[in-house]
Amino acid sequence: MEGVPIRNARRGDIPSLLLLWTAMMRETAARDPRLALHPRAAEVMAAHLAAWIQDPQRLVVVAEEGGRLVVGFAIGALVPGDGWREPRRMGQITDAYVVAPRRRQGIARRLVGRLLDLLYEKGVDSVRVAVAAQSPEAHAFWASMGWTDLECVLDQAAPPA
Repeated sequence: MEGVPIRNARRGDIPSLLLLWTAMMRETAARDPRLALHPRAAEVMAAHLAAWIQDPQRLVVVAEEGGRLVVGFAIGALVPGDGWREPRRMGQITDAYVVAPRRRQGIARRLVGRLLDLLYEKGVDSVRVAVAAQSPEAHAFWASMGWTDLECVLDQAAPPA
C-alpha cells in the first residue's frame, strides 16, 4: 500500500503509539497469558516512547494514513554485540504492529523495511527480532521476509509459594 507514508515518529505521535502498543500487547497476551501487561505498563511505555523518539540509539517509525492517523509502527534499537560472538554491532527490532483493518496491505513490510534501512545506515552487522512463540501469524510474517530462527527462549514460572 504505497499511499500510506512511513515516517519517523514525533512527540505528537506518542498517544497514538501508546494506543497501538497496548493493542499489540493485548493481542499477544490473548495468545499467551504469560505475556500479560503489568498494571503500570502503559505509564512506563509512555515514558519510554518519549525518550526513544529523542534517542539516536533508538528508531521509531510510523505509518500515517490520511496525513494524521497512525495505523502502524515499528521500533528498533542499536545494541552492542555481546563481545564473544558475532556480530559486533547489532540492530534489534523490538516492536512492529499494524491495526487489524490495515493488515495484509504491505504496511508492516514497509515499516520493517524502513527500520532496516535506518539500522543498516547506522552500521549494524545484523538485525534480530524476538517473536512470541504463540503467534504463528508473526512467525509467518517474519519468515516471509527472509528471517530465520536463531535461538529459542524457554520460560518456567516459579512454583507457587
